[in-house]
Amino acid sequence: MLPAVTVVGERSVPSTEPMVGYVAEKTFSASKTDTPLLEVPQSISVIGKDEIAARASQSVTQAVAYTPGIVSGMFGPSTRDDHFHIRGFSATQFLDGTRLMSSTASYAQLRVDPYGLERVEVLRGPSSMLYGQNPPGGLVNMMSKRPTSDPLHEVQFLGGSFGRVQGSLDLSGRVAGRDDVLYRLVALGRGSDTQVDFVEDDRYYVAPSFTWKPGDATTFTFLSLYQKDQTGNAMQFLPYEGSVLPNPNGKIPINRFLGEPGFDYYNREQFAVGYAFEHHFNEALTFRQNLRYADISSSYAGVYPDYYFGFDFATGKAIPGGSFVNPEMSKINRYGAIYDDQAGTFTLDNLLQAEVQTGPVRHTLLAGVDFRHFNTERQRGFTDWELPELILDVFDPVYGARFEKPTLEKFSIQELSQTGIYGQDQLRWGRWLATVGVRQDWAASEMSSNFNPNTGAYEQAESRVDSAFTYRTALTYLFDAGVAPYYSYATSFEPTLGTDFFGASFDPSTGQQHEVGIKYKPLGYNALVTAAWFYLTQQNFLTDDPRPGHDGYSIQTGEARAQGVELEGKASFDIGLDATASYTYTDTEVTQSGLAFEVGKNLTYTPEHQAALWLDYTQKGGDFSGLGLGGGVRYIGGNFGDLSNSQEAPSYVLVDAAVHYDLDKLDTRLHGMRLAVNMNNLLDNQHLTTCFGGNCFFGERRSVLASLRYNW
Repeated sequence: MLPAVTVVGERSVPSTEPMVGYVAEKTFSASKTDTPLLEVPQSISVIGKDEIAARASQSVTQAVAYTPGIVSGMFGPSTRDDHFHIRGFSATQFLDGTRLMSSTASYAQLRVDPYGLERVEVLRGPSSMLYGQNPPGGLVNMMSKRPTSDPLHEVQFLGGSFGRVQGSLDLSGRVAGRDDVLYRLVALGRGSDTQVDFVEDDRYYVAPSFTWKPGDATTFTFLSLYQKDQTGNAMQFLPYEGSVLPNPNGKIPINRFLGEPGFDYYNREQFAVGYAFEHHFNEALTFRQNLRYADISSSYAGVYPDYYFGFDFATGKAIPGGSFVNPEMSKINRYGAIYDDQAGTFTLDNLLQAEVQTGPVRHTLLAGVDFRHFNTERQRGFTDWELPELILDVFDPVYGARFEKPTLEKFSIQELSQTGIYGQDQLRWGRWLATVGVRQDWAASEMSSNFNPNTGAYEQAESRVDSAFTYRTALTYLFDAGVAPYYSYATSFEPTLGTDFFGASFDPSTGQQHEVGIKYKPLGYNALVTAAWFYLTQQNFLTDDPRPGHDGYSIQTGEARAQGVELEGKASFDIGLDATASYTYTDTEVTQSGLAFEVGKNLTYTPEHQAALWLDYTQKGGDFSGLGLGGGVRYIGGNFGDLSNSQEAPSYVLVDAAVHYDLDKLDTRLHGMRLAVNMNNLLDNQHLTTCFGGNCFFGERRSVLASLRYNW
């Protein structure tokens, strides 16, 4: 008799399938191929649905709060959009690998509820080689939940602070009687107030999808979503004195509303339809196509503070007391505005992947063509400026002002399009991995504004066509112990809309980055530790035109650099402990500017230091089996809201906590039920996130959410 032999193997899970725990194995975002994170020569973080659920994240902003290198929530608890900065620069957003187009000339921007996401991937550094026009700091790619072959059924009820009541469901599996068709239905509905008086946050969301597999070689996944938001503006533009600086009347309450109840609102309706198609011609050749069309409409009305006399744009400094209309520094001017925006986005990405062997070198070749088109139309209207009837005492507000409502008029139309062709080769020779990629883009933009109803034409028109060549090179070495050091160099470009004083259009901004890093995946543990050092520069960003008579215009002389270190560790241990830790050091500097006082200053919204730690432990056995405790702490350093560095939001520390219990440990008839309570900003630290142009923004205050989840 021979002794029994036990063989243990691990199935390689594609990055599009559900992720279990905190540690991702693979990613598509960094290379558009299914590449292990250990082999990606770029700094990247993945936040899976388990981690999102553990912290009861109610927005993507909250979902990435423990991630290094990224700054989110710069304008407080926004009910309108998610805003991100990575490595000192604004970050673009993607859904399932294709860009969510947006414009500063439109409030109609698609926002995705985190309950509909399988994971969020934060890719740091220039990524134009794969994705075309992008800022150099990085991007956020959100991956939708997709149909699963294993049955999945979940219902959840949640309620808590600010009157939040929310219900959601997630159903997936095989269509009855069919092995080749899978389905998934994700839905959510909520009614809620916010930490700001008179501002609601109601949402209806549904995302049906299905996957058809006519054979082993072909997969077609249909993805769609519909979302309707009925909310207001939780971003309150508070004066500098009374939020950061002292005010003789005291500190402005964090719940203070500076608009007009009954007039202010933000409503958005959006839908998106698309698909992900994949066909394997053989073991070596694969074709993929991703397509999406999205339509967003928004209506935005509000009464806003007018701090025009509180900020000196020539010197970039706040004028003491200038934001107020009375010597007592209690009353402010306001004006009313209405915006109606409509936007449509079409994105298409075609790529061909081939596995080729040339002698001792194995190649993963990628060739692709992508296209995107974005169009938006805006109507807007304003009240007169400095209306006496709209003056408000921010310390003792009296609402209900009677004023002539704005009239909507056509204002602008805008079209953006981009076509790109790209190629990439991931070469493997022994333990060496090399990545080389090139791309050529053609981008066109047209914008017409200031519609004249008398002539039926727009008075201003801008158009521009740009082309750019970008590339990336990288080298990685894989040690037996799970250690992978790497070096990469990458470039970026981003078209710049607008014209200078003389009507000349601007050149695209360009970026370059050196990055050196090391990744460590300890053998036998579900963990990943990463460290990266980067040096990043950007040219041709806009600064204010300092020349006399050129007020309100920009010139393109700006150059900036950012350098720093990012550390991250994630682990899911068998003892029931999940952990994530991060630290970020970012040093930024404006190296060229048309305004002398900006040279040598820091970039906006970029703390020098950030750190975070989150632990979640669930007892596996004994009397407390099924009981779990979670806790986290976040440190965010101070940041400047303008390039003059005259207005700084101070640093702050936030503490989060969670407790959860699997009810089947109490009674087996409750199998699949889980009760949880999450507390964000447990100590209710009333902090400010950013300040700029005489405005400051409070961050999220303490919230307590209780949830009951049932899985079967």
